[in-house]
Amino acid sequence: MSADARQAGQRDLASSLKKLRKPSVAAWLANLLVLEQASDVEKLVDLGVQLRAPNRKLDGEQIRRASKERGDIVSKLIRDARSKASRAGQSVSAAASEELEATLEAAFADPKAAENLLGGCLSSGLRYSGLGLGEQAATGSTTGPKTSASARRARTEAERITAERNVEKAQREAEQADADVQKARRALAAAAQEVNRLKSAEALAVRRSKVAHSKVSAAKRGLNTMR
Repeated sequence: MSADARQAGQRDLASSLKKLRKPSVAAWLANLLVLEQASDVEKLVDLGVQLRAPNRKLDGEQIRRASKERGDIVSKLIRDARSKASRAGQSVSAAASEELEATLEAAFADPKAAENLLGGCLSSGLRYSGLGLGEQAATGSTTGPKTSASARRARTEAERITAERNVEKAQREAEQADADVQKARRALAAAAQEVNRLKSAEALAVRRSKVAHSKVSAAKRGLNTMR
């Protein structure tokens, strides 16, 4: 990209691109998941938003179910990411897998990390060092006004991010639908032109056939007069 910009005469852009950090394998995979499986990533983020709701108190069984659901989503995303890397000829080390897992877990637990992940432009993995799900649930009954306000802001921010992603996704789908309509119209116009061409060719062939048959009849009459 830097070389392309330089060839195009955009030296400032080329210099900026050259300074950009090459993403780690884990960051590249996380960006790829956001690009190709946004709904799965958003599902993980939404689960975290729901569990951080200030008015939601979880008992032990609910915590276990939520932890299992989170683990299932993260495991699926990691499997899918490794599969994508394999198809691209990119090996994924154990460290890269751990970094990707930490990134997904961070997006689940922290709205800011979720925003960074959903931006799709990570250069390195994310980590979250705050309270875990179990600790959050255990302290939920004694949460003060300040913490509740913080949780509400976090929930609102995560919901905003998800809503923006939904708008962007719907816009992309609408643009693709418009492109499909234009493609279909071009194909229809081309087909109409082809039909007209074939009709003209048929009319010409019919005329030639009539002329040829007329010549045959004339030749036969000439032959009969010679007998």
